[in-house]
Amino acid sequence: MGQGTGTPAVSVNVNANNLQREVKKIDGVIAFVLTSPVLIGVVKKVFNLNDAEGKGYTAIAAPLVHAALELFYNELGGSQKVYVMGVEDTMTLTQMVTATNENGIKKLLLAGKDITHVVIDRTPGVGYAPGTGFLDVDVPAAVLASKALLTYQTTINRPFRLLIAAKVIDIEEPVYEPNTANNTGVMVLLANDGNGNSLASLAAARIAKYNASVKIGNGQNGPLTVSEAFIGGKAIEDFYPEQLDEFADAGFTVVHQREGSAGYYFGRDNMAGADDFRILVHGSLIDKAQRIATAANMPFLETSVRMNADGTMNAADAKYLEEITKQAILSQMTGQISDVDVIIPTDQNLIETPNLKETVKILPLGYLTWITIEMGLTSNLN
Repeated sequence: MGQGTGTPAVSVNVNANNLQREVKKIDGVIAFVLTSPVLIGVVKKVFNLNDAEGKGYTAIAAPLVHAALELFYNELGGSQKVYVMGVEDTMTLTQMVTATNENGIKKLLLAGKDITHVVIDRTPGVGYAPGTGFLDVDVPAAVLASKALLTYQTTINRPFRLLIAAKVIDIEEPVYEPNTANNTGVMVLLANDGNGNSLASLAAARIAKYNASVKIGNGQNGPLTVSEAFIGGKAIEDFYPEQLDEFADAGFTVVHQREGSAGYYFGRDNMAGADDFRILVHGSLIDKAQRIATAANMPFLETSVRMNADGTMNAADAKYLEEITKQAILSQMTGQISDVDVIIPTDQNLIETPNLKETVKILPLGYLTWITIEMGLTSNLN
């Protein structure tokens, strides 16, 4: 959204290819959009499973919603606000995420401006044709269609990440590759429990439970709260590691088992693309930093700074504004990032163009996705 002549605003441009460059020196609010026979088009806030049932999302009245929330709250291990919106069984995933659909996610995001992550899943009505390929044809279409809405939300400083529950149709067919979609706002989850319910709810619970810098597969947080996990009707235990690697290399987020530990864990938190935000944790961090930087700068809209005789900005005023943003991010993201730098070039003539440009560089934490151990026998330890 460009600067115009109307309402004063803070505009943030997020760049997706900066990790190679030198960096000198809010967290998860979950929402679900799911097929539901009841409360269609109604946005509800629920705080636990009992609350959801009391508001109409029972196992009988709204089976998909109930199953998703049950998985979510079991994994969360407590109460927390989530947004829920039911849609009719004729609404596809693609229609849910289409930016021009006033009855899809767009409606939800207007009601919940603090939403940071959205889970979508559906139970199609009778007569729906999912295709004969690896995935339901609706999934790849939704990955592509969602980009416009994700981009728009970023321009208005309400960014979010999308989690899509993928339905496998024929596991023997060539694997769809989400990482070719160039849309790192989307995660495609390729796993379900023993009842066929997507484990996207578990990913959402991990996002809600821990801060933005914690990966959903963090081994220190223990295994997931499910006793069985499947991909396309095939148990995780029946896949060779290299077969799961194939799914992960294609850009899916999968679950796996870890040697020496019982239960299931999320693997790499892959997103549908290959830029700086190709893992969920980087996207969640930049989204949080954007919201903080926006809030820190809002009080300065329509205020003034001193200008030098040559038309440049006063260095002390620039430094002051830099520190405001920097300290806001550091104070609210302590331990979640390695460092942050804020730069306001003083060669901006704010008399001619009252559009202050500010650059924020976030230095993230490093993550141990792979660990290589060199091991062998020795005849001497000295």
